[in-house]
Amino acid sequence: MNWRDIYILYLRELKSALRERSIVVNSILIPILLYPLLLWLAYTGVAFVSGQTSEMDSRIVMVDLPPMHQQLKSAFTRDTHIKLIDSKDPQKALESGSVDAIVEFHPQAADNFTARIEYDESRAQSSQAHTRVEQKIEQYRRRYMQTTASRLGISKEQFQDFWVDSENTSTSRQMGQFVLGLLLPMMLMVMLVLGGFFPAIDATAGERENSTWETIMTTGTARANIVVAKYFYVATMSATAALLNVVAMMFSMKTIFAPLASTRGSLREMSFQIPLSAVPVLALGAVLMSLFVAAGMMILASFARTFKEGQSMVSPFYLLIVLPVSFLQTPGIEFTQRRALIPIVNVTMMFREAIAGVFHWRLIATTVAVELVCIIAALKIAAKILSHEDVVTGSYSGTFGKFYKERLLKKA
Repeated sequence: MNWRDIYILYLRELKSALRERSIVVNSILIPILLYPLLLWLAYTGVAFVSGQTSEMDSRIVMVDLPPMHQQLKSAFTRDTHIKLIDSKDPQKALESGSVDAIVEFHPQAADNFTARIEYDESRAQSSQAHTRVEQKIEQYRRRYMQTTASRLGISKEQFQDFWVDSENTSTSRQMGQFVLGLLLPMMLMVMLVLGGFFPAIDATAGERENSTWETIMTTGTARANIVVAKYFYVATMSATAALLNVVAMMFSMKTIFAPLASTRGSLREMSFQIPLSAVPVLALGAVLMSLFVAAGMMILASFARTFKEGQSMVSPFYLLIVLPVSFLQTPGIEFTQRRALIPIVNVTMMFREAIAGVFHWRLIATTVAVELVCIIAALKIAAKILSHEDVVTGSYSGTFGKFYKERLLKKA
């Protein structure tokens, strides 16, 4: 191989890519803008719907309220979003939707009672009514306990006798890393594949459709140099898309979670920073995946004669990588030796743990070894494909599956 020729051809591919609108949009602009924008719109939509729900009036029916607790009724009356309704048949009214919640009181002993709330969780207005009623009763309960304890000359804690305290010991940075660990690996893998998708098709099927493939093949260098330059170009675009997506996500996470920060104080204090120790692991995983993605997509796209054919041939490979990753967003899934042997899955798990600042070096080494084996296997398949002149020139009419059955299996 002539590395000088490869470098010249590689620069030529990069310059050509910057003139292609589809590649610039999908490999550069989308990773920077689209996903952060979509997430921001989604959370803003959730906040908007929640705001609309909070403005709804709650229609409440109170049944058998003890006379000694009329102050509780007054607390409901003072709330402008709660309307107390009289109903002869509360159950039927709740089923028909004319009532949002029923608060039924059951006397226990002396002035004590049990409050039972009935509501329809399938209706947003009824769920909102349940939340409001529960909050009002809990507030009244705390005031009642404080007043009763003072009358007895003891503290509220002594009167209550039993309570539970909870404390979150994680820091704002740890919470931010937890959220990033759930979102970023998925986004990273999607961007890796999307970043290489269009360049891989454009470098093969696109050249044939534009009738420039034969011209490139007649340049004064070996065919292998041309293919290697294209391969590095696709891998570079894939890795660049992933890198840009990581940067965009880190700078936009605060904005994305802003609509929820008003309801959850922990979100407001989160620090979305990737540990510096995780950067080499993330970079290594991104490079390995970009090399694998580039090899796989170029193999499939090399059998297409038009850009449209290339999209249909490469799309299954896109789904093959993205779909397994979508099932790994459950926080309880651990990075084990068995998962380290599964391509794609292992890199995703490695990303998640690195973001959290956890490094299982034995599993990371296994992951790297498995990915290298996959890359080498893909490159060997590519070398066998390039040994057939009709595939290189585009005269072969068939897909990779047909080629595998007709030629690779017979040779094996």
